[in-house]
Amino acid sequence: MLTQDSSARVLVLLHYAGESGFTRREIDQYARCSAASVTLVFQKLAAPDTRQIITIGDRFRLTDLGAKQIRENLPEKLLLE
Repeated sequence: MLTQDSSARVLVLLHYAGESGFTRREIDQYARCSAASVTLVFQKLAAPDTRQIITIGDRFRLTDLGAKQIRENLPEKLLLE
């Protein structure tokens, strides 16, 4: 099941991955959600009407729209606890 939390986790992971991005395997390892959830998140965030993530080769990267989403709606997720 796709949740806002799953989407937020993937966006924040890709934020910290920077310009190099993460491979699917790395995201599966760090996201702490099922592989099926990660697939649904990728489909949602890479959809033409969203375009918050892109793939370059075998790596996933955040787009400017994804970075904007984090800044405007998820800034608390970037704080270290």
